[in-house]
Amino acid sequence: MPSTGRMKGKRATSKQIELILRLYELRRETVMREARSFVGGPFLPKSDDELVSIVTKGGKKSGFVLQVYGYWDMVCAFVLHGTLSESLVYDTCQEMYFQFAKIYPYLKGFRQKMSLPEWVQSLEKVATGSPRGRNRLAAMRANLDQMTQL
Repeated sequence: MPSTGRMKGKRATSKQIELILRLYELRRETVMREARSFVGGPFLPKSDDELVSIVTKGGKKSGFVLQVYGYWDMVCAFVLHGTLSESLVYDTCQEMYFQFAKIYPYLKGFRQKMSLPEWVQSLEKVATGSPRGRNRLAAMRANLDQMTQL
């Protein structure tokens, strides 16, 4: 089946597969697993001000947020630089879209308030850079909206 991502028509190479597996191993590291549990769970900012507050407060939760989003931004930089196929990342990193959906509505305001115009820019480009990515992001946002109304 041909790829549908930025590296259209190319099959995942053994090096790409090895990198995806290594990235998966990193996601299983003890502190990263705890960070992912926080960001994928109780971390639910409701505004750019709340996101700024969480990040600037310092401490464990702030570190978790920065670690998880820094990780996904790095993965997406690999996509943008041609090291990983966008399609391969789409198929193997669904969690990334869910976690990004949590901050996406507040990203512009967060960047302005923190004077960080490039923060998670690679992640944003990959998550919103294709119809499939935008559809998944919209579905994740809808799921989050539904979860927060319960």
